[in-house]
Amino acid sequence: MKTLAEFNTFVDQQLEAQLQQLESQRKAGQAWVRRMRILGVVPVIVFFAFLMWVVIPRQENSTGNSMSVIWMLVAGMLGTLGLSFALRRYMARQKGLQEMVDYKQDFKNKVIQPIIRFIDPAYTYQPLNHASYEEFTESGLFSRQEYNITGNDQVFGKTGDLNFQWCDLKVTHMPTVTLRGLGADVIFEGTYFMAQFPRYFNTPVYIIPRSTMMEKLTSATQTDMDYIETWNLGKKVTTSDTAFNKLFMAYAKDTDEAQQLLTAPLLEKIIRLQERSQAPVFISFYNNRICIGISHGEDYFEAGLQDSLTDRRMLTNFYMDFTGLLEIVDDLRQNGNIWTSIAFSRS
Repeated sequence: MKTLAEFNTFVDQQLEAQLQQLESQRKAGQAWVRRMRILGVVPVIVFFAFLMWVVIPRQENSTGNSMSVIWMLVAGMLGTLGLSFALRRYMARQKGLQEMVDYKQDFKNKVIQPIIRFIDPAYTYQPLNHASYEEFTESGLFSRQEYNITGNDQVFGKTGDLNFQWCDLKVTHMPTVTLRGLGADVIFEGTYFMAQFPRYFNTPVYIIPRSTMMEKLTSATQTDMDYIETWNLGKKVTTSDTAFNKLFMAYAKDTDEAQQLLTAPLLEKIIRLQERSQAPVFISFYNNRICIGISHGEDYFEAGLQDSLTDRRMLTNFYMDFTGLLEIVDDLRQNGNIWTSIAFSRS
């Protein structure tokens, strides 16, 4: 795996021109949106001025014939609509519209795809795809509910003898009973990573952020913990790493087997992943899959007009998360004590 220094050098040497071009494109699109908002208010101002200076005085001076006032009001409304349409036609011909329309897709084509090829030319990037409902629930961590799954920017790859996928994912659920004005519960929003091994884990092991459990205990509203059946995950596992125990709660059917999986190097990598992301990290080791969710609420590959491309934190955060996930996978591959050739069921 290439280092962060190598990644930064690649961005500086290979993507600087594209980033500068996209930054100019972003500013042009941002300026177009700003002008469009200002001009969008003009018809409203004109209409209210027409009411104040023409229609209302005419109504006050009317001697009972209100039809003329009504016709003037209709004429004012039609004039306002016509002015609004004319301004939109005018703005459609101005510089910045096409830049705004093309900006997000150009960012993915000119920046994201080259970054994926830099990491490994064999990786596949599919901007519109994401993990399915089955792939989310097969983690064995979240209970099976009628979730709404949305996402994008799926990356498929292979490292050694395992296949993996990475994507941005948002999972929501509309409860049967909810308070008025509240929408669906956000179960998960962020990076979702899943790797499939050629062998099976000896026992299912689940890792839940302790901060999320505390939110459940102190919050009156539903949280993602309401969709994690901790009573069905097994016994609580206390590891030898006190720092890990302060950040996470681990569960397993067989605590002795879980201790063999949760080695000191693996725990250290999980801690480093959580501390760097500063977001809830959910992990499940289930059958022949490891699923890792980083619920940071961000969509790394979506470039907004308000976000300057001179700030490289988004690209750096993605790369560090991605390499951190692969480091965890590599650690598991080298631990021969945790594998078996037999699958298990959750029941």
